[in-house]
Amino acid sequence: MKFLAIMGHEETRPKVRRLFQEHRVSMISSMDIRGCNCEKTGFSGQAWWPTDEMIGTYSSLCFAILDDDKAEAIMQELEKNPIVVDKDFPARAFLMNVEKTA
Repeated sequence: MKFLAIMGHEETRPKVRRLFQEHRVSMISSMDIRGCNCEKTGFSGQAWWPTDEMIGTYSSLCFAILDDDKAEAIMQELEKNPIVVDKDFPARAFLMNVEKTA
């Protein structure tokens, strides 16, 4: 099992949901995120997400726990065809192993 999370601008959510549906992922969750760069000085950005001094970035996070093969297929699709509303901020996917469930 894998945990797949895809984060992007809030306008990407319908495209991400459609991608999950195309791969027959039946149960997903999503949430709104309001984030900002709150450091005034000495902030070093994360390599996986472009940053600047902009305050109040609105994003969404869609995620699912799914079979390995579906997770890999979605990751490959995102590598070939990134989900983009703003070309400077494509949606980013994070894939993690699920070690245990209860």
